[in-house]
Amino acid sequence: MNYEDVLSRIDEQKKSNNITSQLYRYTGLLQAIEFFSQRFSASQILEYTYDFVTELLIVDQIAVFSKQEDRYVLIKSKGYKFSTYILPFDESFDMIAKFHGHIMNTEDMERFLPSDLLKVFPSNLCIPLIIEDQLYGFILVNRMNKKALFNEDDYIIAEALMQLSNTSLSNYKSYQDLHNAKAELDEKIFNLFAINHSSKVLLSELNLSNLYTLSIDVFSELTQSSVTAFFLYDEISESFKLRAMKDAFHPSKMLNISLYLTPNAEIKPSKTILDMQNPEDIDYFNSLYHNGYETVQALDPLYIVMVTKNTELLAFVTLGKNLADRPYHKGIFELIESLSSSSYIALSNAKYFKQANEQKQLLQKKFDRLMSLNSLMKNINSAKTIEELSQLTLNTLEISFGMKTGLFALYNPKKNAFEVLNSINIDNCPSEFSLSEDLSCLLEGENFILNSKDEIPLYLPAELSNTLSDASGSLFVPIVIENVENELLGVIGVFDFAESIIAESENVLTVNSIANHIAPVLYHLHQLKEQVELLCPNYENIFIKSLEKYIEEAEELFMNLEVIHIHYPKFSFTPIRLSDKALEKFSKVYTLTNSDLFIIDFDSYTEEDLKNIISTESEAEITIYKYKKDFTSVNEFMKCFAK
Repeated sequence: MNYEDVLSRIDEQKKSNNITSQLYRYTGLLQAIEFFSQRFSASQILEYTYDFVTELLIVDQIAVFSKQEDRYVLIKSKGYKFSTYILPFDESFDMIAKFHGHIMNTEDMERFLPSDLLKVFPSNLCIPLIIEDQLYGFILVNRMNKKALFNEDDYIIAEALMQLSNTSLSNYKSYQDLHNAKAELDEKIFNLFAINHSSKVLLSELNLSNLYTLSIDVFSELTQSSVTAFFLYDEISESFKLRAMKDAFHPSKMLNISLYLTPNAEIKPSKTILDMQNPEDIDYFNSLYHNGYETVQALDPLYIVMVTKNTELLAFVTLGKNLADRPYHKGIFELIESLSSSSYIALSNAKYFKQANEQKQLLQKKFDRLMSLNSLMKNINSAKTIEELSQLTLNTLEISFGMKTGLFALYNPKKNAFEVLNSINIDNCPSEFSLSEDLSCLLEGENFILNSKDEIPLYLPAELSNTLSDASGSLFVPIVIENVENELLGVIGVFDFAESIIAESENVLTVNSIANHIAPVLYHLHQLKEQVELLCPNYENIFIKSLEKYIEEAEELFMNLEVIHIHYPKFSFTPIRLSDKALEKFSKVYTLTNSDLFIIDFDSYTEEDLKNIISTESEAEITIYKYKKDFTSVNEFMKCFAK
């Protein structure tokens, strides 16, 4: 075999080796295509990329960098001196992904990568790992033999591996985004379910006290807050009071905290959730409340949820650290905002319901007063005497209207004083008290009111004020009848009500209504009493009617019947008086004149017995008339005096 033949065979063997090498690399590339079409995590993709690059590019040195937070970290290397290295992130690195996007040679690396990195990791080729428009990482490779530099085929293989790795990384990111989106969607669905359920529970509760506790439980359960507190605006104190709280680590803990709005507080509807680690939010909270942040520090709040509508601030909820010590994420804040709106509606409904109930109770109370007043009027109309009228009035005021202390008095114009007929819960009540100058307004038909117990000794007569040790004030309502001028008949005095103050308009109106109603009744009873005093009864007729009745009884029951006549011969302006013993003994006593007195009895007596019993004046004459002996009828009895 000649020399040329030998050279020809050697060339053929070299070509055969080259073809075998190329075939191996492209076979490996096909395996890489099949391999990277599977789903891997980012760390697995980098691991397998490292293996394929090492195997197919036949490198002496290789270093794989991956982005972690705001830096690139060396995660795997071979052939270099350094096994750990951190490269700070620079926004210019993303320029590689946006404007280069393919394999980098030595010139490209010097252009885009820091010189310090290239000094530590000298390389001939760089494979950028790109996800969308960001540089996720890069692989530095190098061959130590200068005669074996990377050729065109190596660049083709490197470019193919880069595309496979980047596609796999992009698929991984897309899958992660899809997974995160699914997780967010699941969370939103759960939050919507939680909001729906919580809103139903909150809106179904109309009792404010129960709603405080329920709101705390809802916020605490859904946010997993360690310390949750609920503040609600109190209209009476004009402050935001801590109504309920829940401390997961100290269940029995309870604080008393109140916050007061500043005069120039400006509510910002967009500020629903305040981060208490953000100075701007702290300043905003302090602009709303006096020493707001310092006051709520006892609750160790991480966030404050403002329950608002437009520019109206109704309440706020404080949230402490998460029980699992995890940060609050976006979905929780969306949930909190929705719960905040539901809480506002529930609180508003509960407040309106409470107001409606209070109005209903007030109307019922007024109706009960009217019914009591109506019953009083009926009772007053049935009164037959002034004494009965006064007693009915005071009893009704005590039982139906809660009067604890009071009196009913008539006005005596001759004495210019009030004569007390009846009183309620006044020890040693005077029988009368003078109409002082301070009480002169009663003559004009005007009320006299004292709101303080301390004013009683200064304005009321001493004989009355000394007996009012338990009074809370004083209300005098005149009983006036309008003739030519106002005529003062009497007064109703009230010194204490059980559940209200004396000067309350309803109390004054009630007593005024009673006084106005009884005024004509009292006037006519006065007139009737005067007529009765002027018109004396027919005692003779009364005696005759009684005698006629007792004769019938004696006849039917076969009883004895006597009529005892006591006569005093001398004229007198005063009637005959019987002894106490005689008054106890005889119940049927009839005084016809000041000189003649008759006694009807079913027993028999002698004149001697009667003198011992009656013990009247010695000059009195006693005559006994016996039934069926001296008379058998009323007419026969009357004939006894005609002789």
